[in-house]
Amino acid sequence: MLSFLAPHNDLPGTDRVGEQQNGGRTFMSVKPKGRPRRELDEALLQAAANEFLEFGYTDANLGRIAEAGQTTKPALYRRFPSKELLFEAVLEHISRDFELDLSFLRVDRPVAQLLYELAQLFYDKLGTPRVMAMSRLGAHESVRFPQLIIHFREEVMNGFMAQLTGWLDQLNAKGVVQIPNTLDAAIIFLTLAGRTHERLMGVQLAQEQVEPHLREIVRFFLAGYAPRPQ
Repeated sequence: MLSFLAPHNDLPGTDRVGEQQNGGRTFMSVKPKGRPRRELDEALLQAAANEFLEFGYTDANLGRIAEAGQTTKPALYRRFPSKELLFEAVLEHISRDFELDLSFLRVDRPVAQLLYELAQLFYDKLGTPRVMAMSRLGAHESVRFPQLIIHFREEVMNGFMAQLTGWLDQLNAKGVVQIPNTLDAAIIFLTLAGRTHERLMGVQLAQEQVEPHLREIVRFFLAGYAPRPQ
């Protein structure tokens, strides 16, 4: 997980609530007096997420974030001593928006219908304004923070990719499909279904085009990974 514990300092108006060793450095979680730390963190991270998503990293204003989080700028700095640490924490916070429940994927249901439902779910998820804004932010800041954005992507993907590849492995075992690498296949399918690049450029499907488009992706996927004669 991404770490955003504040560095160990004797800060006025704060309580020390725990230490953690990391690479020889001691990190301190700081609890502002008069307001529960969890409540303050949630308010600050929500405010910071809105700020970064609207204005990007460079133009995000810490004063506006503190005001929206109903705290002071010094209190914000006590919890997150730098803009970069706050951005790192925000990425972890908004990774929740990418969570997908794939428990509906079962081997006892028609594969084509399940793939369509998966494509529809992913298409709808990536089309929400917040997720689209996060995709734009990640693409823009990947030059400034390459490792951080890569790690964020891995955090997001790990949340549901194990479920998807596990289901594809089961289909492989039953002989329904023949997929040499289920992780690659899953990424290909989701990339086609999400249409992220086109949507980031403002190219949207009309509502009546969505279902035919997604069903064509399913046909393409199943044809490409159909079992081959030995």
